[in-house]
Amino acid sequence: MLTALVLTTALAMTQPPCGSHAMAPAVCATTQGVWVTWLEPVSKAEPTKASEIWRLRISRFDGVSWTSPHTITQRQDFFINWADTPQIAAAPDGALIATWLQKNGSGTYAYDIGVARSDDAGKSWTMLGTLNDDRTQTEHGFVSMAPEAEGVRVIWLDGRAMVSGEHEEHGHAGGDMSLRTTMITDTIQPSTLLDNRTCECCPTAMTESSAGMLIAYRDRLPSERRDISVVRLTDNGWTSPKDLWTDGWEINGCPVNGPAAASNGLRTAVVWYTGAENPGVRAAISEDGGMTFDEPITLAGEEALGRVAVAWPSDNNPVAIWIDEDDSSHGNATLALASLGDADVTAKHIATLEAGRGSGYPRIAALPDGRCLVIWTSKAREEGLRAHLIDISED
Repeated sequence: MLTALVLTTALAMTQPPCGSHAMAPAVCATTQGVWVTWLEPVSKAEPTKASEIWRLRISRFDGVSWTSPHTITQRQDFFINWADTPQIAAAPDGALIATWLQKNGSGTYAYDIGVARSDDAGKSWTMLGTLNDDRTQTEHGFVSMAPEAEGVRVIWLDGRAMVSGEHEEHGHAGGDMSLRTTMITDTIQPSTLLDNRTCECCPTAMTESSAGMLIAYRDRLPSERRDISVVRLTDNGWTSPKDLWTDGWEINGCPVNGPAAASNGLRTAVVWYTGAENPGVRAAISEDGGMTFDEPITLAGEEALGRVAVAWPSDNNPVAIWIDEDDSSHGNATLALASLGDADVTAKHIATLEAGRGSGYPRIAALPDGRCLVIWTSKAREEGLRAHLIDISED
């Protein structure tokens, strides 16, 4: 059983070096600090996503200060979405891998996953091509990445089977979304199919424990039950998908609310939202690298909107964040944080967010000293991103 944590009330604000209207933060924890990427419009004017030139930027926070930001790529063909965002990961040799979405046709949901690599701490970037190895004008996104021995393991939702007839103008025209994986070294390796039918647009999660890689995602069964499934990489290859826990959430449409995962040794934590009976944010712990999970605990009930993230500081318990409704003010929500301890979980509200899609997905990452960096899109969009340092100590 995990022990409870005290989450200190002294929150230190640290401002990321982003521009006005920055959005879509992503994080990657390393021994040198936390790498953060984000999207921002090049112009200072109010951006129009359909025509504005945007740039994908990166900076590293070492626990005290931020490095000067660098541009990974600048383009006019980004597919910019509140939930499906660029991602960043660090390979064991220190190389950085970044992904983003770029349009590949005239259809609303026609886009590929662009990939770039940096071998000099983000100062310069080599374009590697597209992560997906098909050329269909369909959806490809919701990337998760984690370091593996030879490079970076990547998963994504792939819409190549969603082509209808001779036309590929709209990703939802027909067929099923699938889950695929590949490895990135100095090149992009051929991909492998993991699940041929998944929920269409829920973020994915991936974490490596000492037992190997674990993937968590929202599955889709013929009954339209859309619970969280897990797949593991073993010595015999990838396992078949199985329920992490049977919530029984049947919904005729994608809720755009995916899981998050983090590991420490053999121990793995997965956090997710369900809209089934007794809706809310759940968390489950595995003591064996994801082969089995304890019964979930409830972090938040019907007030929760979801959009979860989780980090596992090396000497502490995992810490989760999510978004709750705020009944006290119209259009607002709160960013909540809690340790994954005993059944009596006390959430701490640490920031006010926009309740709608504008707040996107907040992120959390652990620093080497045990503190956590929490970063989100500001309610005042001209401020761009906001961030807190959370100091964590055992009770």
